[in-house]
Amino acid sequence: MPTTDGVPGPLPGVYTDKGEAPENDLIRGLVSFPIRDQAALEQRIQDLYKPGHAGFRKYMTPAEWNAKHAPLEKDITLVTDWMKSEGLQVPRVASNRLLVQFVGTVGQFNKAFGVKLRILERKSPQGGNDPHDVYGLTEPIKAPTFVKERVHAIVALDLPAATGEQPGEFGQPSTDKPDPINEGLTPQQVARAYGVDTLYNQGHRGQGTKLGVVIGAGFRWKDVRAFWKMFDIERADPKVVQTMEAPVTRYREGTLDIEWAAAMAPKSEVIVYMGPDARNTSMLFTFNEAIARGEVSVITTSFAHREDSEPRAVHEQYSASGMMAAALGITVAAASGDSAGVDTPGSSPFVTAVGGTQLKMNGMTVTGETAWFYSGSGISRSFTTPEWQKGIVPLPAKRAVVDVALNADSGYWYTWLGVTTPNTGTSFASPIFAGLVAVVNGARSEVEKPPVGWLNSQLYTLPNVQGTFRDITVGVTDRQYEAGPGWDIPTGWGAPNADGLLRTLP
Repeated sequence: MPTTDGVPGPLPGVYTDKGEAPENDLIRGLVSFPIRDQAALEQRIQDLYKPGHAGFRKYMTPAEWNAKHAPLEKDITLVTDWMKSEGLQVPRVASNRLLVQFVGTVGQFNKAFGVKLRILERKSPQGGNDPHDVYGLTEPIKAPTFVKERVHAIVALDLPAATGEQPGEFGQPSTDKPDPINEGLTPQQVARAYGVDTLYNQGHRGQGTKLGVVIGAGFRWKDVRAFWKMFDIERADPKVVQTMEAPVTRYREGTLDIEWAAAMAPKSEVIVYMGPDARNTSMLFTFNEAIARGEVSVITTSFAHREDSEPRAVHEQYSASGMMAAALGITVAAASGDSAGVDTPGSSPFVTAVGGTQLKMNGMTVTGETAWFYSGSGISRSFTTPEWQKGIVPLPAKRAVVDVALNADSGYWYTWLGVTTPNTGTSFASPIFAGLVAVVNGARSEVEKPPVGWLNSQLYTLPNVQGTFRDITVGVTDRQYEAGPGWDIPTGWGAPNADGLLRTLP
């Protein structure tokens, strides 16, 4: 088990130490377990995405993955029985057994792991929310040898999920189109900008595929329905999967993610994977569960966080979940963030990091697109250069992001608390890209082709796929990364074209 690698410690500007946590305070957290026979899984994934190989796109099922690569049930039982003997409760085990949730008191945790938990104020929370308290450590975790030999890390320690009743949704949002409408981008304009409307015109609107949206806390049904009606999007309501405790609040982030992902693929079946809040316990478990259930062909999350403010084991856990997604043929898209730095989970090689551009349109015509100043991008601290990025990315030899980019600067219309206004950020780019992929997957399903799955290795190794992107060659980020011909750090391969991806992905 890493020492404090999965639990934060004091960090200037991010985590402020407020002293020892009271022994009677309640906690929740996650223990992560390593993938079994990871080397064999990595080889299987290579074969899955190698055109011409006998195993090409013969994706695993969740049952097959669990049988070959999930942690053994006897190991889970051994560790959870020990935790229970220390007074901790274990309310949930992930479907793929990579994560176990525990709850208890600070005193119980301190006794079990031989530490003194600290309270840290987190100043850069997920989802753009206010600073909040988390638990942290300034000393190594201690546990019996038989526990250390079986687990990967403690990857989350948080205050308990809030309890109570979620308030009802007030008001009835207008479904009139904004006026003047040219102050923001509409779904129809975005579909034109990224080649999705070409597939619409061929009858492909995402039918035959399922699209997953990972969110923390709830969303406003009235807002998403009003948004779709306002912009003439005819679609069914999403299905909601509550992964953990019920949320007692709603977030703008999750609402806009659903609005735009579903708008781009109006005939897809959207499944919303909803955790109780945007803290690590909730987001790691919900992200993993969305993959482990194996229900969808593409997943988006915009609840990203700066890589340098998260313990390394958090990055590794997101990537372990992403590795399962690749094996199952699930595309995972993540917002690269709006800080011009590297965010997790997008830094994982198994996640497609969606960066930001500044898109200019005159009506339905694209007149220009440049790199966005705040596009989350750069060199990962945690992951070495994947084989498919070697020779393309600059030194140091680490995973570089981003992989693709869509508009994040010219405002998108969205509806929140009954008001429709324009807003910006890669939080829009990722769900839009996921919707685009869902439309491509739906079109492929009509000719009995499997979903495109893990995109990264294909984007970097297939020149005909790269050639379908609109190359972004102008612009610089706040970190002085410049756009240029071909792949670059701020925009990856550039702006995707749905029709081009459908034509060229094998």
